[in-house]
Amino acid sequence: MNSLTSPDRRQLLLAAGAAALGSAVSPLHAQAAWPSKPIRFVVPFAPGGTSEIVARSVAAEMSKQLSHNVFVENKPGGAGVVAMQDVAKAAPDGHTLILGHVGTLAVNPYMLKSQPYDVDKDFIPVTLLAKVPNVFVVHADVPARNFKEFVAYVKKNPGQLNYGSAGNASAGHLAMEYL
Repeated sequence: MNSLTSPDRRQLLLAAGAAALGSAVSPLHAQAAWPSKPIRFVVPFAPGGTSEIVARSVAAEMSKQLSHNVFVENKPGGAGVVAMQDVAKAAPDGHTLILGHVGTLAVNPYMLKSQPYDVDKDFIPVTLLAKVPNVFVVHADVPARNFKEFVAYVKKNPGQLNYGSAGNASAGHLAMEYL
């Protein structure tokens, strides 16, 4: 990347503003080529889930295309808050990325009383990496062959079934609460 496509938001705004005015309000300084060191790609969950699979495949492709090391660091805990806080405090040099998702970016701000960061001010969206569908399945012993039959069965047998999800406030948990 050149100095006009540096990953630092403040530098991007300064460069864009100066270009728009046609003269440099403040001198633009040459910046080191990006990336200048390994890129840390943080996953706010334990290893083994969909998020890690997505992050590792993206990191491998980024490493190839950038000819620079991109490594995945799993940092689980606190509904993603531990990882989000770590990345929010990282140097704004584009060498630390986080795999955000609906929980860390959209649910947590409304679910948690306070967070040590602001998702709207401390993070810059880069791109949508993946859409992961929810799949609804039931054990073969449940006497339902479609969703309508399943809902009828649940209504006739309240409190008799359990479900599994990735955890509190996960997409799967919220989908079941909505149901």
